[in-house]
Amino acid sequence: MRKILVIGLGKFGRELIDSLSKTETETIAVDQDINLVNEIKDIVSYAAQLDSTDISSLREIGADAADIAIVTIGENFESCVLTVAALKEIGIKNIIVRAKNDREARILSIVGATQIIEVEKEVARRLARTLFAPSVKDYIALAEGYSILQWEVSDKFIGKSLANCRFRADYGVNVVGIRRNIPQDIGAEKTDSTFELVPDASYVFEKGDILLIVGREENLTQLTGIDLNQIRD
Repeated sequence: MRKILVIGLGKFGRELIDSLSKTETETIAVDQDINLVNEIKDIVSYAAQLDSTDISSLREIGADAADIAIVTIGENFESCVLTVAALKEIGIKNIIVRAKNDREARILSIVGATQIIEVEKEVARRLARTLFAPSVKDYIALAEGYSILQWEVSDKFIGKSLANCRFRADYGVNVVGIRRNIPQDIGAEKTDSTFELVPDASYVFEKGDILLIVGREENLTQLTGIDLNQIRD
């Protein structure tokens, strides 16, 4: 089982902990605020109040055995830098850190961070993408001109089966999954969702279905009518 260390239990850290609690991972959560530690102690493998810049304290809780360390300290940048340095010193290979801007990202990379997450920049990119292409829910550029796209099915495919839509034959793309939102109650705002991986050819599309599609970028552009270069990160 993968062991993940999360340092910093602000809003971002707590959301991360909540998501990890639904997966098969061993999660260690750390913060200097005992109240924040107590809030999440029941949904993690181990929770501790300690100074994350203290190498001895990190070793005492087994942090040096973590496969991945995620540092989400938001306000105290000095503490964040010293924490990353401490994690590197105890031998953690994968250190993911939240940064507010490019300057912080450069400094954190120098002291040992292996991956930087700039939350504000990512939110801005996603907002711009939503405004430009509201039918595209997510987009990841892959190697050699291929991409994977979450796309809300257009009206011309609604009521047709996957086989009749001929995505592969006419557009050269593959539909590898479909998510459908289902209202919990008639007239209710809340919905549940189902996800079908490698859907059957008889699947009939309904309005609001989200398709997970893989293909060459020019083929995805032909299907969606959206220039993917305009929404590339």
